[in-house]
Amino acid sequence: MSNELKGLYKFGGISMILSGVLFLTRAVLERIAGPPPSNGVEILAWIESSKVALSLVSEILFFAGIALVPAVIALSHSLVGIDRVKTALGCGIIAAMIPVLIMLLIVHGRLVYPVYGIRIATPPLAEFAVALFYGGFHAIDLMMGIAVIVLSLAMMHGVYGKGVAYLGIATGSLDIVGSYPYAIGPILTLGCQAFFAAWLVLVGWKLRGLR
Repeated sequence: MSNELKGLYKFGGISMILSGVLFLTRAVLERIAGPPPSNGVEILAWIESSKVALSLVSEILFFAGIALVPAVIALSHSLVGIDRVKTALGCGIIAAMIPVLIMLLIVHGRLVYPVYGIRIATPPLAEFAVALFYGGFHAIDLMMGIAVIVLSLAMMHGVYGKGVAYLGIATGSLDIVGSYPYAIGPILTLGCQAFFAAWLVLVGWKLRGLR
């Protein structure tokens, strides 16, 4: 293996580990802030009372998404020789979700960060922004769950090992369950998010050590 390829795996693996840690941190901060209310007036009050946690969520998710870029490139390269179709599908879904995540963060940022002194400050706009952000994340979680399951099936016969593959299948299934936080509650949601973060860290650790 060339030094360039080793460098790709190492950088991609470290980026994936960092992304996992950041996603877990975001999950903890969201647990601290609590779920958003369903009324615009109450949402504005919720934003004011949880501004620090929500501000950190916005920043952390940005860097978590950026860290996924080199991670997905390295992961794709490590799996493409094992199962080209599943690798293309799984990594392609994750890659497609990164710009969606960034766009949702632009909406989320308007809840806590002013632009030219302008910030979402009316109940109808607050309801729309929260619905768009959390509704968008519902779609991201569903797609990420599918991607993790597909990639885990590709890992069954590769260097990652069946243990990582089985964890991935469980993680992807929990991602799909966790995409309905309003139905399962905050504790179970945090557990589902923790599994996703753990999968990223474990796969990243394996990836950075590939030879």
